[in-house]
Amino acid sequence: MSAPTLPLELPNRDITADASPLHVVSWGLGVESSAYLVEVLSDPDRHGVDPSTMIVLHAVVGSEWAQTYTDAEQFLLPLLADRGVRTVQLARGGPHESDGIVVLDDTTRPQRLHRRGPWTLAEESKLSGTVPQLSHRRCSLKFKGWPLDTWISANLGDRPYEHVIGYSVEELTRAKRDMVYATATRSPSHPLISWGWTRDACSARLLAEFGVIFAKSACLFCPYSGGRSLNSTLSRMRESPDEAAIALLLEAPAIALNPRSKLFGTHSLLERLVADGNTLAVDLFHARLAQQPWSVYEVRRLHFAARGKESGRPDPLRKGTSWRSVRTLHTGSMNDACAWLAGRGYADDDGRLWLRQDLPDVYPRAEHFLVATTAGIAPKARPSFGQQWQRICGDDVLMDL
Repeated sequence: MSAPTLPLELPNRDITADASPLHVVSWGLGVESSAYLVEVLSDPDRHGVDPSTMIVLHAVVGSEWAQTYTDAEQFLLPLLADRGVRTVQLARGGPHESDGIVVLDDTTRPQRLHRRGPWTLAEESKLSGTVPQLSHRRCSLKFKGWPLDTWISANLGDRPYEHVIGYSVEELTRAKRDMVYATATRSPSHPLISWGWTRDACSARLLAEFGVIFAKSACLFCPYSGGRSLNSTLSRMRESPDEAAIALLLEAPAIALNPRSKLFGTHSLLERLVADGNTLAVDLFHARLAQQPWSVYEVRRLHFAARGKESGRPDPLRKGTSWRSVRTLHTGSMNDACAWLAGRGYADDDGRLWLRQDLPDVYPRAEHFLVATTAGIAPKARPSFGQQWQRICGDDVLMDL
């Protein structure tokens, strides 16, 4: 069920009237930021923090592990409510910045965490036929950074504030990057680093306070959970095959449209779960996959040449940007879509019926194939895609399928 749409600025909260600096905390429900809140709110005077000038901001992405919500509601929300800390939950209002943000809750007595807002990362990924990638953190910037910055700009105005982000000592590089965004009103603060707290120290603090080991906060389909966190991720997916199947259903169409879209870079989540022997999750995924409506998509991709550093001209041996065009050709059941595709020719082992595949590592180059996967991926093409396709491929003729 969609979250209610509330006004961006709530009435009767004139926080700009007081000139004292605010203490704004970005709370991602993770181990580090949660440990910071516990440490400070357990003894505010010792840390020089006034809970009445504290604002805890949580950006709702919509795909957290269920246990993360449970732990945060059981242990952190009562602490925030007991100290009367203003806690604001917000989310993107839609896929575009023009959709603004939605305030889901704004209270000094928080009781529950919202699981989703009007627009989630999972919805955006399904619509685009993609999954978050290891090469960048655009998902975090779009669904966490931008909503938080938008709320702060709209609600704090010119009032100075200390912006606390829970980076541990292992995250010095990220903290240094954050310092670049200091302004006349925003003072970045990374107290965990000042305290010398590692992630393990944060976990120990939470364990000492609540007697519970907090798991890493992340989306079910986070690509960063396949590195040092892989063993923990696989363990969680053994405990919760239903959540594992949700992630697999998001990854499958992304790989169908682009074989380089495996969730963990060189390995897919499915490959990892098969190797882990998680038959419950894999079987559940396949069962749900067969129940989904399916579509056959025509996919065209252009890979442009990057410009040489010295010549400034396109270098045929250097890959530049890539464009993709997607259109839906047929929709039905899984068996129906696969039969429709089979009637057009022989697909390779990965289920793609190739119509054009230029030599690799020479640019510009083009790819053109048909593939069947779950329905719901939106048509996509830049306005000038057809013109560029014709320039590179010599034609812009789409098959009459």
